[in-house]
Amino acid sequence: MLDRRKVLAAACGVAALPCATVAMAAPARRAPQDGVLRLGQSTSLSGANGAVGRQFRDAALGWFDHVNAEGGVRGMRFELVTLDDGGVVERATTNAKLLTSSNRVAGFFGFAGPGANREGMQAAAAEGVPFIAPVSGMDVLRQRDNANVYLLRAGHRDEIRQIIRHTTSIGINRLALLFEYESAGWEIRDSFAQAAESAKLAGSASASVSRGSADVGAAVPALTGANPQAIILGANPSASAAFVKAARKAGFGGTFYTLSTVGGQVLVEQLGALAVGLSVAQVVPFPWNGGTAISRDFLAFCSERNVTPDFASMEGYVAARWLTEALKRAKPRDIGPGMLEAALEQMPPTNMGGFPLAFSPETRSASAFVELTVVSSSLKFLK
Repeated sequence: MLDRRKVLAAACGVAALPCATVAMAAPARRAPQDGVLRLGQSTSLSGANGAVGRQFRDAALGWFDHVNAEGGVRGMRFELVTLDDGGVVERATTNAKLLTSSNRVAGFFGFAGPGANREGMQAAAAEGVPFIAPVSGMDVLRQRDNANVYLLRAGHRDEIRQIIRHTTSIGINRLALLFEYESAGWEIRDSFAQAAESAKLAGSASASVSRGSADVGAAVPALTGANPQAIILGANPSASAAFVKAARKAGFGGTFYTLSTVGGQVLVEQLGALAVGLSVAQVVPFPWNGGTAISRDFLAFCSERNVTPDFASMEGYVAARWLTEALKRAKPRDIGPGMLEAALEQMPPTNMGGFPLAFSPETRSASAFVELTVVSSSLKFLK
């Protein structure tokens, strides 16, 4: 069975090494070693979005533990090596080097935060490993030419379209967007502009915050001055929370919507009562009410493995289960380099307990599922 202490020790100790200590490895597809399929993850375990990284990791570890206890897949046990990048893209890039050079991982799995975006994809390509289930909505990852990317979740474009479909259906036709001034934010801005034009909104506006900043001093008057009925939050969690506080103080009485990658639970924790009424786009099934087979399976899993059920842990659980299921269903072949890629490419459409997954080489994504949840007066998520 997977030694959690070994994995967590690696997460705590290796991530802080300076760039000068990283051994440069030649890109090469790696095979399982000694019956262990080792996966590497860079994510925030500390910092503003650390809870999301820890919840995803714990659920994935729990599933791999479960599979290992059952004998693994084709005689292989799974090991997940997680390194903390603190939400800093440069540290994520360093971690990618460490994962391949020092830990000899066969693939990158479940990157979250800034490292889940373009930079993580490029690092995976440079290291010659697949980039599996990154927690990213970036459209650039979904381009068919990115043959090393295997996405589980819907993209920002899908989320924004769903939000606008919902808002127009209830008579809201003046929208605004807060985004972060960096590559993922620019994509969000462009997707919002395209969706607003397609929906023929009466009014739309957007404003940005600097990368990693929570300074919303200029963004608040820029957006509230446009007189929107609702504002979509697409910046980092700290900036999004600061914006809600400042906008409410300035008298904005409209509705807030937020993208899944901002982190609804993080906003609830930072905003408290101000989070009531916040609508959050979700890209995995609702984890709490047991209304689908996948949520019932997940709740039983959480109880058995002492995992806290929420959207981040649901995504980690589904991602790990999807990967192991793909390996089980893969055509018989020798275990060796490229087996992860082959298994995912060949994975047939499957309905995972009410959550349909069909990987498409055309879009590099297995799901376009998006639904909206809302924060209740008791600070719980409701469908």
